[in-house]
Amino acid sequence: MRGFAGLLIRSFFRSVEVENRDGLPIRTPAMVVASHRNGLVDGLLLMVALRRYPRFLGKSTLFKIPPLWPLLKLAGVVPVYRAADGPSTQKNAAAFAASRRILGGGGLIAVFPEGISHDAPRLQTLRTGAARIALGATVEDNIEDLVLVPVGISYDAKARFRSRALVRVGEPVPVNTWAPLYREDEHKAVRAMTDDIAVRLRTVGPDYRSWAEAADLSMVAEIVGRSLGAAQPETVGLGRREELARSLAAAAQSAGGGALDPVLHALARYQQELWLLGLDDGQVASSAGRRRHGSALMWSIVKAMAAVPVAVVGTAVHLIPYEVIKRLARIPDNEGMRATVKLGGCLVSFSLVYTVIGWIVGSHFGIPAGVAAAVAGPLSGYVTVLFFERLRRIGGLLEVLRLAGGRRTTLTSLLASRQAVETAAAQLLFPPVIRGV
Repeated sequence: MRGFAGLLIRSFFRSVEVENRDGLPIRTPAMVVASHRNGLVDGLLLMVALRRYPRFLGKSTLFKIPPLWPLLKLAGVVPVYRAADGPSTQKNAAAFAASRRILGGGGLIAVFPEGISHDAPRLQTLRTGAARIALGATVEDNIEDLVLVPVGISYDAKARFRSRALVRVGEPVPVNTWAPLYREDEHKAVRAMTDDIAVRLRTVGPDYRSWAEAADLSMVAEIVGRSLGAAQPETVGLGRREELARSLAAAAQSAGGGALDPVLHALARYQQELWLLGLDDGQVASSAGRRRHGSALMWSIVKAMAAVPVAVVGTAVHLIPYEVIKRLARIPDNEGMRATVKLGGCLVSFSLVYTVIGWIVGSHFGIPAGVAAAVAGPLSGYVTVLFFERLRRIGGLLEVLRLAGGRRTTLTSLLASRQAVETAAAQLLFPPVIRGV
């Protein structure tokens, strides 16, 4: 199941960053509590990113979806019953008992304590199930070495194909910390532990007042991150961007109302100039070093030309099912469900296409040729994805060279506006020391 999840995740995302992977103990029984913003994709990411395979608690209604329930069974998902879904929550006694048996065997349980996949920029109110399972296992089953590990999951565009994802593993916390209180007052201990989980999830995952704030701070963080020495100015790691964005939000909150206004005003002016010229910040930041970009452009063209024959075949095989699934994915209101539809829909439709191609070729040229044709299907699709990404890179490099070579006045104005954003952000992040105070 981990290998299967890896294939899906590496196909859907351009890159997946994992921070503090070693924060999850290898041998100690553990419970992962994770933020939940992208439907089934969150679970697949954890399967791939964590050092150990997790057993998930998943809502019982998922088992009623015919294409899903075999995968849920294969993945070892333990069903839980929510009051909002109708069935009696008394059935959860079996789910809690199964979870405690897994922990008693030294295993790893993964829980999404928000209870729902959502599109909100802030962490949602947590359910108490994770705390009840962990404390029951520790106190009643004497699993004294059980630890709880918070995990934050972030995306730059969670429903977009070939976007980026970040998994940030927090530091493990001994559940024994709440054991004395649990022996005195179970309800109070469960509530205290749940509140602590919420605090820890906010430290490892995105938590903004609004999506507008998240978008603005992420853009400022990209600008600052490129100026602080990214190896490739056009690229800033998602983890680095999130770290800087959170630092800006924390600094603005500490400084009080209006502290962020100068940064946002400078950003709005810079963004307007970029929009009018059809550019992005990566292109402006990369405008120096014309010779390096010229060689990168030539190498990208060579790679793209070499991939053309395979990309033509891959496009013919995948275009129609991909366009159908893309349109179906627009139906759900929840953006996280759109990613799930894209991932699951492409898996099913592409598999059918590969099977049909293999059967047709096999019936005419023999079974070995049919198997080879079916296997070549996904390989051609992967090459096609890389081909179109390479074309986008070529377009970006051409614009960078044009900007650096023939638009000096425009470039000077853009760099000045960009510098204004950097300066305003630096004053917020690193406020000057007032002498004599």
